[in-house]
Amino acid sequence: MKLCEMIEEMGERPHMCVAFVGAGGKTGCILELAQQWKKQGKKVLVTTSAHMENPKNFPLQYITEDDGEAICALLKREGAAAAGLPVKEGLKIGPLSRRVYEQAAAEADCVLLEADGSRRFPMKVPGKQEPVLYEDTTHVFILAGASALGKSLRQVCHRIEEAEKFLETEAGQGKADRIVTEELLGILLEQGYVRRLQQDFPQGKLAVILNQTDVLQNPEQSRKKLQARLSVPVFLHGWSKAVHGIVLAAGFSRRFGENKLLYEIEGKPMYQFLMNRLLHLREKSRLQTLTVVTQYEEIRQYAEEQRITAVENPHSNRGISSSLRLGLRCAMEKSRKEKENYYLFFVADQPFLTERTVEEFVSAFLKTGKGIGCLCKEGIAGNPVMFHQKYVEELLELTGDMGGKRVLRHHLEDVFYYEVSNERELRDLDRKEAVETGLPL
Repeated sequence: MKLCEMIEEMGERPHMCVAFVGAGGKTGCILELAQQWKKQGKKVLVTTSAHMENPKNFPLQYITEDDGEAICALLKREGAAAAGLPVKEGLKIGPLSRRVYEQAAAEADCVLLEADGSRRFPMKVPGKQEPVLYEDTTHVFILAGASALGKSLRQVCHRIEEAEKFLETEAGQGKADRIVTEELLGILLEQGYVRRLQQDFPQGKLAVILNQTDVLQNPEQSRKKLQARLSVPVFLHGWSKAVHGIVLAAGFSRRFGENKLLYEIEGKPMYQFLMNRLLHLREKSRLQTLTVVTQYEEIRQYAEEQRITAVENPHSNRGISSSLRLGLRCAMEKSRKEKENYYLFFVADQPFLTERTVEEFVSAFLKTGKGIGCLCKEGIAGNPVMFHQKYVEELLELTGDMGGKRVLRHHLEDVFYYEVSNERELRDLDRKEAVETGLPL
């Protein structure tokens, strides 16, 4: 169900302020709803009462000054706009002054308010001063990520100390080690959010969104279990975009002097550093599929042991394009037609690339609306590189040692560059000296 349809089911109002609280994809849902309402001709203001990602990567025009006149003019001209004041060295935005907020909200037909922080956890139980809602709030969506199910509270819950207050200690099991089930999630959402909001905002319409439902085998069954513990409606919402990771690990390492991918760093083959981080991202559902293309039996066996799809490239001597095409075709077979599919290409000799950088790059890129994205340092493009499905034909036409950056260079107007702070992360290790100077991991 679309987010705008959820609002219709809850009951629309002439002027709406919809607050998103909880965890598991608030910003993504806000941008999705903003686009849906903009297409309907509504003027939509996106802002925050807490902290929100800097909108420089949003597919919306934005203002980061406390200037009500400018925000109103932008709303009239664009139909949808984001606004807030820079905080944390510009990495996030915070609330507008109340005077400016009220001025801008009066110009908009709808306000979408990020009213809670979750530090990237998929679920949350709020503290005493959370969430921060404004008096004109008409609807509240309480989000929880389905990726939390089946994991321990310690792994997935923000403000776990607040969750523990609602839980009885079971024999032999600490509160923080309890496994998150639909029933447990429902109890915590009801006691942590719903009851407080029903008391503080009796005029507001409340609903829970179980987000990230693509990870569930039976989403409707999970919804029913969750609904049994909640006194407000529960909606299901999945990702409309799917990211497929493809690792190219079939090179010959001619400049290295031996097979660099099998070369041990701190007692572990080089290729395992990146692959293990990508495995974790797949577990967190940041990557929907993961494929490795290789000519080496050891890498193939390791991939299969980790439930990574392994594709053999018997023609590596034909250049990197041969591995790229094999990996892309394999990933395309797993793509779902109802999704927007993106293909994220990695090289296996980048052991210093961190999981956090990959996750933040993917998150930022998917909000931009652009078709190509890559990591960079001071504007110089590096790996990994991600492509929207519209570039599949061009990628499949590559030959020889032409990689995806050739396609990137032909579409510079559609490229998003994600700047890394540590150049070391972009380093691909072509020579042994680079390994020695790059340690430790």
